[in-house]
Amino acid sequence: MNELNFNIFNILIFAGIVHGFGFSLIIFFNKKLSSVTNYFLAFTILALALSNLQYWFIDTGIIPKYKYEDKSLLFIPFEFLILPFFYFFVKNYLNRKVSKAEYIYMFIPFILCIAYLLVHDVVDTKLGFFKTLNLIVEYISVFFSILLIILIFYIIYSYEKEHSKYSVSKINIKTKWLKRSLVLGLLLCVLWFVSLNIFKDAFGKGYYKFYPLWIGIATLIYWISYVSIFKKNLYKQRKEIRTKRLKKSGIPDKTNAKGVDSFSKIETYIVENRAFLNPKISLKSLSKEMNLSEGYISQLININSSLNFNEFINSLRVIEAKQMIEDNTFDSYTITAIGLESGFNSKSSFYAAFKKFTNKTPIDYKKSVRNL
Repeated sequence: MNELNFNIFNILIFAGIVHGFGFSLIIFFNKKLSSVTNYFLAFTILALALSNLQYWFIDTGIIPKYKYEDKSLLFIPFEFLILPFFYFFVKNYLNRKVSKAEYIYMFIPFILCIAYLLVHDVVDTKLGFFKTLNLIVEYISVFFSILLIILIFYIIYSYEKEHSKYSVSKINIKTKWLKRSLVLGLLLCVLWFVSLNIFKDAFGKGYYKFYPLWIGIATLIYWISYVSIFKKNLYKQRKEIRTKRLKKSGIPDKTNAKGVDSFSKIETYIVENRAFLNPKISLKSLSKEMNLSEGYISQLININSSLNFNEFINSLRVIEAKQMIEDNTFDSYTITAIGLESGFNSKSSFYAAFKKFTNKTPIDYKKSVRNL
């Protein structure tokens, strides 16, 4: 029996595999996380983990190195499943309809590859011929992955274009993390290509040339599994907060900027129409809504509040956040969700503004008003 090959790199790779299996099992068996969207996410993570696992077995020596003349082993091309599952996850996540045809043609490359591998196992053909075919399959996998990444980018772009306008009553789904995941996936495709063409000379024999790729996949498993659940939970909380706030205050979804020509009227317009809740609000967009010059609005705000436009908007957001923190109706929601529902773009900008206007962090403020 050959000596097993264990090192720090394939141990890290194995940690990512275990995390992937654990995350998928939690999704499948936790009723609170039960949804079609989450199932596609779990299948994506599982395909990533299984892709790494079958090569990890060979790299460590637990399973003997595959030989082309060996008919006892059949590799499963999980790389043809990763992006299709992620494609379906993104479409469901963005509330996009998936046609029955998509469920079929997305898995055609996987089915064809399985058919090829089955033929590979039963037909006695020259070794060199199948070496060439295997390399072609690898390149097709890379091309197929890049093609799907571009397609998913287009779906996200279409969603962002349709939901570019802010609505007080509706929450736009955050897509930045999806685009970051796709960029990471694109980098892995490049690394995959480099591993096939360049690293083979640099790393010599064995599977060391694939270590950067496999570690990258392990990183992707951690990234997607953590961020996806966090963002989905955050969206759910924001949706509930938005519903409660609409019921409490009767926030209008339409604006009226007629006759706005003084600071008090500008302030009333921003507050009553909840314009400050729009994370994309700017002096330029506000001037168009009010049909006033940017300089005039900025001057009125600066003279009457001693704040610039951004500071003034953030001060209103902090007031909104304080009201929700003080209200026990919102106790079950995270501080981050409250901050985003107050109009801030991120947790960091929320904390910075809150500290500036209250001299306390949101958590410290909650403790002080609740005597915690």
